Amino acid sequence: MKKKLAKPIVGHLAITAVTLAALAACGGGGGGGSDASLGGAALSASAPSLDSPASSPAPNDGPALAPESSVAQVDRSVKPMELPDTVWPINYKLWFRPDAALKTFVGRGDVEIEVLKPVDAIVVAAHNLKFANGRTTLRKLSNPSEVIALVPTPQTLGDFVQLRRNDGQIAKGKYLLHMEWDGKIQFSDAEYCPPDEMARNPFCSAATGVFKVGLSTPEGVSSDAIVTQGETNYARQWFPGWDEPAFRHTFEISAEVPGDWQTVSNAAQKSAVKLPDGYQQVSFEKTPSMPMYLAFFGGGKFDILSDTFKSPLDGSEMPLRWFTPPGRSTWATFAMEWTKVAMDYYYNYTGIALPFKKFDTVAANDSYDNKPNTGFGGMENWGSIFEFADRVLTKPGETPTLYSVTVVTHEIAHQWFGDLVTLDWWDNVWLNESFARWFDRRTTIKFHPGYYSFSDYVLDKHTVIAADLKDTAVPVQRNLNDAGSFGFISPSIFVYNKGSHVLETVQNYIGEEAMQKGLQIYLKDYAFGNVTPSRLWSSLEKASGGKKVADIGDSFIRQTGVPLLTVDAQCAGDHTYVSISQESFPNQNAYPASAWTIPVTLAYGDAMEQRKTFVMATSTTQMELPGCTAVLAGPTGQDYYVSNYSTQSWSDLLAKAQNFADNKPLLLNIERDAFRLLSVGRITQAQYDQIKGVLNLPSTLLAKTEASQQKMAVQDAGGKEDYPHALRYQGSMKLRGNEKR
Repeated sequence: MKKKLAKPIVGHLAITAVTLAALAACGGGGGGGSDASLGGAALSASAPSLDSPASSPAPNDGPALAPESSVAQVDRSVKPMELPDTVWPINYKLWFRPDAALKTFVGRGDVEIEVLKPVDAIVVAAHNLKFANGRTTLRKLSNPSEVIALVPTPQTLGDFVQLRRNDGQIAKGKYLLHMEWDGKIQFSDAEYCPPDEMARNPFCSAATGVFKVGLSTPEGVSSDAIVTQGETNYARQWFPGWDEPAFRHTFEISAEVPGDWQTVSNAAQKSAVKLPDGYQQVSFEKTPSMPMYLAFFGGGKFDILSDTFKSPLDGSEMPLRWFTPPGRSTWATFAMEWTKVAMDYYYNYTGIALPFKKFDTVAANDSYDNKPNTGFGGMENWGSIFEFADRVLTKPGETPTLYSVTVVTHEIAHQWFGDLVTLDWWDNVWLNESFARWFDRRTTIKFHPGYYSFSDYVLDKHTVIAADLKDTAVPVQRNLNDAGSFGFISPSIFVYNKGSHVLETVQNYIGEEAMQKGLQIYLKDYAFGNVTPSRLWSSLEKASGGKKVADIGDSFIRQTGVPLLTVDAQCAGDHTYVSISQESFPNQNAYPASAWTIPVTLAYGDAMEQRKTFVMATSTTQMELPGCTAVLAGPTGQDYYVSNYSTQSWSDLLAKAQNFADNKPLLLNIERDAFRLLSVGRITQAQYDQIKGVLNLPSTLLAKTEASQQKMAVQDAGGKEDYPHALRYQGSMKLRGNEKR
């Protein structure tokens, strides 16, 4: 999900039509050709027994990437957290119909489920849904003529409903569960949240479940539409079901909506039948296996901009559509071109094609933007991204904003990182968002450097560092509880931005080729399944020849604060003896870290062209380098630590500054490190002035450093984030143990 900008940032350069030559197909873990397709038969592995606590209960119903036995043996499932692991959904046939006033809707569902052992009740999640009396039933697939009546009984706490027989247990087996209900369309009364709810939940938003948006033409003619929002667990306001990310199953969605609406969902539309009352019944094909929070439906008087994407893997073509408010389809011209460029990049990078016949983006006007906070700016629904149009569309003749550039590639990145593979539980939401942020930065740098550069990425890192030193800092991987249920990734700068800098640090250690190959392994092994940090680290370790990525990654995502490395390099004869110490940069953290496992690269030599990379897991380390040389820690400028030097080492390093004159991000990082060191008295004002003078940053970068200082001053003063993102959770969130997973 993309967080919502308070104010659009205007790009520096006008963007012309984007053309991109096809990139060479990536090797390793995904190859080109038909073998990279995500089609194929279901995996043959059957649902494991619950008798063994070590076994995973999830039926593995995702299609295999390839008929390789090594992939088929990978356990892609995880245990659910709050819902029982005794009943698993397999396929969900969903139907719903909004009323003419778009205030309420009625729905029904037929869910194929598997009961893995006898249970007293089937438990589903539902919020503000009223089950139709006497309409909840169960049929054994082996004996569909026998109807078992179930009674919906809400649990005392939480949004869970037990579906019980009036006597006895529900036996082990496969069933068809039928449910009917009615619910509320959010924003139906144009209200945001009542005052008492706002006082209890400052992140309250009505942009949840099924909600109404306004579509307005350039001339201001308005019409209302409906869309859905399921993350984190708001799909339970649309239909009852299993909305934890551990549950992945397929969906067949249909709806009855006004006959003049355009409709869109995750999968391709297969039919639209006119009804006598002026409505139409629309039906969509079965989706790939996915978590419930990614299910999507949109309907309204949209205009459509259409195009075609040609896969660089096998040459196949996929229809692309941007759904826009009426009269604004041409406003999506840039976004469509950028969609094709981004998809080409991700297909080549991952070696994996999306498992859809089409790919859509829905951009709806945010008519309710006068409300305090809808909580998000874009959502990565699989195969049907949602955006708020006012943030992402570009009026012909105007320049796209930075936000409109990054949000498109951010949500497309999620189609693999978040959708194809999905986090196991919400404390690991960084496995979705850090990757999407990492890729939206890198693709923008690659294709639109006038909007964003590696120098900007350095400045972003230092803004994160400023936040990471405050008492409000939280780990990238949070340990969540009920207190965090209303905005548990806030401050979002850690889940999004710090996590992306940790990924950059890991890549700097193992190399771009190993990073790409490792992520291909990760995506292939856990496609249509769930991922954890340990699964990510293991994949990267495989690709990097066994480098200890897990120790590095965990030490950065599970702790607050920033490492400070101090380098002392002394020449003796024809060798340089280097001593490096690590400590926690002076901070206000509530629970400060004291040590990290840090991948360190040193630059040295006559022209500072030589490199030595090692992992520092102790408080001090010493090494010997050939020649009498200056030493620089972190020559990319992108690693997530601050570097300081002894007085002599600073002098030796600055004497070599001409060797870095063309590396503006590195020069900028040295200056930003020095500025941060000055702020805590680790260097003097005279030293800082000397460093800044020798580096001789161009005026454009100096202007950016001044802006960065202002942002960091806001962070230091405890100010709120510029663009807060309120990822929320309905109900009480269960705290899980701090086990390694």
